[in-house]
Amino acid sequence: MQIIKLFFIPYAGGSATVSLKWKEQLNPHIQLIPLELSGRGILGGEILHSNIHDAVKDLSIYIQNFLKPGERYAIYGHSLGSRIGFELVYELLANNYGELLHFFASGGSAPQIKRTPTYIYDKPDDEFKEHLMKYSQASNEVFENKELYDYFVPVLRADFQMSESYEYVPKLDKLSCNLTALTGLDDPNVSDWDMLEWGQHTTGVFKLCNVSGGHFFINENHREVVEIINNTLKSEILFDHIDYAEL
Repeated sequence: MQIIKLFFIPYAGGSATVSLKWKEQLNPHIQLIPLELSGRGILGGEILHSNIHDAVKDLSIYIQNFLKPGERYAIYGHSLGSRIGFELVYELLANNYGELLHFFASGGSAPQIKRTPTYIYDKPDDEFKEHLMKYSQASNEVFENKELYDYFVPVLRADFQMSESYEYVPKLDKLSCNLTALTGLDDPNVSDWDMLEWGQHTTGVFKLCNVSGGHFFINENHREVVEIINNTLKSEILFDHIDYAEL
């Protein structure tokens, strides 16, 4: 079976290495390639981007090392990573990198949905912490540990600025690949309607999958996420290999 390269883009403040635990459950025909954003993980010494399009340029250059012309791939982005992934897809298509097989939009509302006008990224620590607590109780540990604070808070502020400064520009053409949106059943920040709006961005088949867990369901219930990925990409490959002449 043909190998499919699956590029993963993390959420705000996260490292792409969170996807490494998927490897044991992923089907052998799926090659996971985590995409680390500048300024974190193995790229911790590099500049932190506060603009999605700057991050996209970096990632598109990096991906050139992995994609040959016509080579098929999929992208999975979670939360902020879903919007980065959306813009990255169009950058790759514009430069004829590979052939997009599937796009997974996870835990992040469709790009055309406008965020609230209140900016969080430049708020004082107490207000910034209060906002972060809506997503994860781990925020307490970050703010109470100086070492964690010095590392994570600049990353989080840059990522929130990236998200809050993003302005959706309508695309001339919709994606032609199939698109799967995944959302946590207990996510208080993203509704089913927010995710259903992703369907407006493709002429292919759109599917919404509800996964057990909150906003970070990819960590809480990664086995269910991997099962969706496995079944989806397997179906894509099998369908593509049907010999219609024999039907």
